[in-house]
Amino acid sequence: MRHPEYQYLDLMQNVLEHGDERIDRTGVGTRSLFGAMARFDLSDGSVPILTTKRVYWKTAVKEMLWFLTGQTNIRSLLRDNVRIWSDWPLAHYRKETGDNISQEDFEARIVADDDFAARWGDLGPVYGKQWRRWMGSDGKEHDQIETLVDMLRNNPSSRRMLFHGWNVAELDRMALPPCHMVYQYHVTSDGKLNSLMFQRSADLLLGAVFFSSVQSSVGSTIH
Repeated sequence: MRHPEYQYLDLMQNVLEHGDERIDRTGVGTRSLFGAMARFDLSDGSVPILTTKRVYWKTAVKEMLWFLTGQTNIRSLLRDNVRIWSDWPLAHYRKETGDNISQEDFEARIVADDDFAARWGDLGPVYGKQWRRWMGSDGKEHDQIETLVDMLRNNPSSRRMLFHGWNVAELDRMALPPCHMVYQYHVTSDGKLNSLMFQRSADLLLGAVFFSSVQSSVGSTIH
């Protein structure tokens, strides 16, 4: 299996040479390929952290753990010095109030003020909500992570070991619809765990580098 670093570099080259160029919703534009795949062998305990660019590993792990708790408010992230989700609630606050507060002051107020954090720090039903508290049409909440772990332990031959983040009924209330959105697991007859993650959209220079390493490590340890 080709080394993760070279898989990444090969993909970057492929996008640059053969990618489809177009303007997107951001107005910045993209050059992209559809359906690219990378495979990582984690059997030796390694994690595919790239060295081509700096990867903020601790930030990535803190974000993943935040997802797994089911939280959707940025307050606990800010208390852990993670600021990667501040843009969306800050933009919403500025638009709704007309207050051109700085990001630093906004984040400080989220941390210090309970009521302000509850009103302006929430991102809506993003990743953690869908993973741990997916709302069914009957009003019942479903903990997809708990169900997955139970199946891995008690029914590892199942082909239904997966969880999902793309809740169509709640997309319009999310600060950002999920990019990484479907996660499926497979256990071999000799007990080896395989994981497959589908990502509808990935920024190869930032998001893919950031998320693939931590998702791979979490996937390898859930067993």
